[in-house]
Parts: sequence; structure tokens; C-alpha cells
Amino acid sequence: MRFPVYFPDATRAVIRSLDSQDLQKVGIEGIILNPYHLASQPGINVIKKLQGIKEYMSWKGFAITDSGGWQLLSLVYKNPKFGKINDQGVVFYKDSLGKNKKYVFTPEKSIQNQLDIGADIIICLDDCPGKNASKKEIITSVNRTILWAKRCKTEYLKQLQKRTETRPLYDPYDSRKRPLLLAVVQGGSNKKLRARCAKALAEIGFDAYGWGGWTANAKGGLNIDIGKFIVSQLPKDKPKFALGVGYPWDIIEGVKAGYHIFDCVIPTREARHKRLYVWEKDPNKINPLKTNSRKLFRYFYPDKGKYASDKKPVDKYCDCLLCQDYSRAYLHHLFKIKDSLSWRLATIHNLRVYAKLIEILRKNVK
Repeated sequence: MRFPVYFPDATRAVIRSLDSQDLQKVGIEGIILNPYHLASQPGINVIKKLQGIKEYMSWKGFAITDSGGWQLLSLVYKNPKFGKINDQGVVFYKDSLGKNKKYVFTPEKSIQNQLDIGADIIICLDDCPGKNASKKEIITSVNRTILWAKRCKTEYLKQLQKRTETRPLYDPYDSRKRPLLLAVVQGGSNKKLRARCAKALAEIGFDAYGWGGWTANAKGGLNIDIGKFIVSQLPKDKPKFALGVGYPWDIIEGVKAGYHIFDCVIPTREARHKRLYVWEKDPNKINPLKTNSRKLFRYFYPDKGKYASDKKPVDKYCDCLLCQDYSRAYLHHLFKIKDSLSWRLATIHNLRVYAKLIEILRKNVK
């Protein structure tokens, strides 16, 4: 895997409106999936029986599985009726489709599910506290994240040894022949807690580390100060994953801060909601690391009436299917009649912008 790299969220084993070939054509090299959602539909056992997620969705690139830690925040911490959390693990009372179903989610189960899915990078289950969590709650989160990371590492090694019998390519001692294991650093905006968590995880030893929890500051922008601090507390020779980051300009700032892997739902979700990213300058003639990242892009809203008869491409600097073959007027029309092709073309465009950004960042990162 070359760095930096961006992974769009294929939460339920799909980028909505696109197939695997679409992703490869725009330059997407990997995707991130969610075991909690996949456990609800189609079921982990189905994916396992069909020889893993890549075979299941005909995907030839990299695959990362999120542990499910974010669901603690987005579901259980927001609504205690959805489940409960303790040091043993998480008990969900509903599946991701909203159906009543008791589902026990422990660090051990999380590792087993991710290995069954067949990802290239798997993530330790972590306790992700809410944005407004108290210091006491953040301390509990850090303690639990460290505890769960130890259990994840133990289960990971146990499962690798066990699975070498059925998967000869697994080699616990060769990182090229096993899925990599990533641990998530929690601690909120408290640097002492972030440092304690990072140090404890580094002592356990993992292949990579992630910036967990809320990455935004009080004003809604990227909390790059905390991001840089976390990097300073981790082994220099290990990849760093900025989980849930983010906007194109945030990826640029993240690379400057020392992060290598990024994921987010932003470009695909916003494409479906009629917001596209457009280059302000020719990307082939800029160094994004030496330019004001906020001034490299602008938004394009295809549903505005002024585009109804506009024959120009959405972005004159973009080489995607939408910009090369279709006009602003046509995309405007597709959104107006609510045809599914509008989603596909808009999503292809946004992902191509992200892929192009990664291409030029690689050229300029030393």
C-alpha cells in the first residue's frame, strides 16, 4: 500500500450507486467496511461462506474493517435504549436495520468477525466517547480502550494460529501474509490522556495506530493540534490513520501532520445530496502541501436553476466520466427528475477529486 491513501466508506459492502469497477476506474484503491452493519445484513457467516468480502463484492483493492467502536457513539451513547456498554463489551438490543435482536459485541467477537470478513487491515474495538463527554467519561474510555486493545491483540494472535490450518497464507510473523492490526488512540482533547493511551497501545504493539474520537475542534474544523500531538506520541515507523477525516483540505492538513490513511463518507454522501467538489486550480500544477488548502476547492450545486442550460462541464480540470462526457445542464436535469444516474455521476466525480488529490499528494510528500 502506498501512502497517503484515502478509503471511501462502503459500510454495507457497497458505495451507493457504484460498482467495484467504477471505483477502480476513478482511482480508488481501498474501501472501509463495518462489521456491525454487515452482521445484520447479509450476515458474517454468509460473507465467510462466500470466501470473504472481496470475493463477495468482486473487489480487487484493499479492504479495512472498522471495529464498530463508532457505533458506541452514534447509537448506544446517544440512546441507551439501543444497548449497554461495560468492560466486557457491548450488548446491542437492535441490529443496524432497527430490528429487535440481542447482539453481544466483545473485543474477541470483533476480531473474529473482521477476520471472517477477510479484510487487509482490521481495527481493535475501542470505546469512543461522545463529543461532550466529561473528563471522568473520557478516562473510562481510555481505560476501556486499552483493556480491549490487549484482549483484541491476544485474540488476534490466537485466531491467526488457529486459522493457518485453513488459510496457509496466514503467517503471524510476516506482515505481508496476514491482515494488519490497528489500535485506536482515545483521550478526547486531553493531551495527558491521549499520551497515556498512545503509550499503553505502543507497549502492547500494533501494526498501525488511529486517531480516534471526535477529530473536530469547537469551531467544527479539524483539531489539528490534537492530531499532531497524537502522532508525536506514537512509534515513528508505524502508519497513522486519521479515522473519519475528512474534507479534502483536512486530508491535506492531516498529511502535513503525519497521517497516512484517511476515510470518510463525506464525498459520497454529499454527491447524493447535490454538493460536488470542484478544483479552483489545475491540480497538475500545484503542490497542495505549500498552498492554502481551503482555496484549492469550491462547491458546485447542480440543482441551481442557472445550470439548466449550461453546456460547460462541472469541472474543467477533472478527467472523470461526468466531466468528460456530460454537461452541467444534463446533471441538473438528472437531479431534477430524480434519476439514479445523477447519484452515480456525481459520486464518480467526487471520488475522482479525492483520488486525484491523493495522486498529487504522493508526488509532493517526501
